[in-house]
Amino acid sequence: MSNLRFRTPLREQPRARHFSPFRYRDFRLFWLGSMLSGMGSQFTTVAMAWQIYELTDSPLQIGMIGLARAIPQTILLLVAGLLADAVNRRKLMMLTQSGLCGVSAALGILTFAGKASPSLLYGATVFMALFSSLEQPSRQSLLPTLVPREHLPQALALQGAQRYVPVIAGPSLAGLVLALYGPGLCYWVDALSWFAMVWALAALRAKIPEGGGWRAVSFNALHEGFRFVRGHGVILPLMVLDFGATFFGNVRGLFPIFARDILQVGPRGLGLLYSSRAVGSLIAAAVLSLLPPVRRTGFWILIGVALYGTATALFAGSEVFWFSVLMLALCGAGDTISSILRATANQLSTPDTLRGRMSSINSIFTSSGPHLGQFETGLVASWIGAQLAALTGGLATVTIVALVTLRFPLVRKFQIQRPAENRSV
Repeated sequence: MSNLRFRTPLREQPRARHFSPFRYRDFRLFWLGSMLSGMGSQFTTVAMAWQIYELTDSPLQIGMIGLARAIPQTILLLVAGLLADAVNRRKLMMLTQSGLCGVSAALGILTFAGKASPSLLYGATVFMALFSSLEQPSRQSLLPTLVPREHLPQALALQGAQRYVPVIAGPSLAGLVLALYGPGLCYWVDALSWFAMVWALAALRAKIPEGGGWRAVSFNALHEGFRFVRGHGVILPLMVLDFGATFFGNVRGLFPIFARDILQVGPRGLGLLYSSRAVGSLIAAAVLSLLPPVRRTGFWILIGVALYGTATALFAGSEVFWFSVLMLALCGAGDTISSILRATANQLSTPDTLRGRMSSINSIFTSSGPHLGQFETGLVASWIGAQLAALTGGLATVTIVALVTLRFPLVRKFQIQRPAENRSV
């Protein structure tokens, strides 16, 4: 039987220069706006995790932040995917960015006024999840309209690298601001950062499709997206793999516990724990952006997730700060190798008219996994302790990789085919 459907061809092209997507003005603006707004988001991530732990002294309460984000996000992502295919994606993103700015500003005002409480933080998390879920499929679907198709793999790698620049610098700076001025200022920095993304979106010159109109928002349209994902044969198993790895292997919610109680490094060390994972992610993304498209995509996705799980398990047993930082860097590298290659396969395999719906279905797995995983690790940590919770999560991730490899052999065989090859198999 032909396995053509599991190979995605790239257009014949001359050898591209390094970082060639930066030659396109709209991509540069989108990249810069995303980086600056992402930097601000890290201030809220660090401040909120530390603040809830200081208020409650409970690992479970940290996990509840993830649950408060996962539930509305999972519900709205499917609707958001329909909207991304129905309306102008740029305008939708501008509205949601403005909403996120308002939530961050409100958190800053109430924190300075001494009104901070667990219920306030949970409520703010819910609203952030609502706005983020509405914009996420549009953000993912907008990128292919900003660069030619032949530069999309490099653009996705650079966009992945952009995500980790703020995750490196943001938490470290946030840790300093948190230690010196408290969480209120962190929230205000985040509020101001959202204007960068709104400015970048307003300045785009590319013609952004208006979408299919409100008639495209229907159960039939949603079913069409599910039918495509289910019928592809590789995209769905990769989504399941990502969900399993981030659900069991996500230990970010335990960082305040490791920083304060196990490694004893305080708020500044907390920022470095967040940043160290991002350093590994940035290095991996930068290397992928310099390389030609990785042909054996499925194989390297599995390798990346296995590295992620192994490094998580080793981090769990560490009580030495520098070794913990190193393991988190390896964890970030493995996660990024997997996520960038999977995003490349998804985007190159999906027609533009279905990208919003495919991205929303994909986001259900990629976004709900980490947030539900934060709740899961917090719950398990409240029973058996943070270190055992992280260890079992890392081992579970490695087990999931083995199961997917055995159950779905086409994942391991999945390739991005070069145009010179004969595609008849």
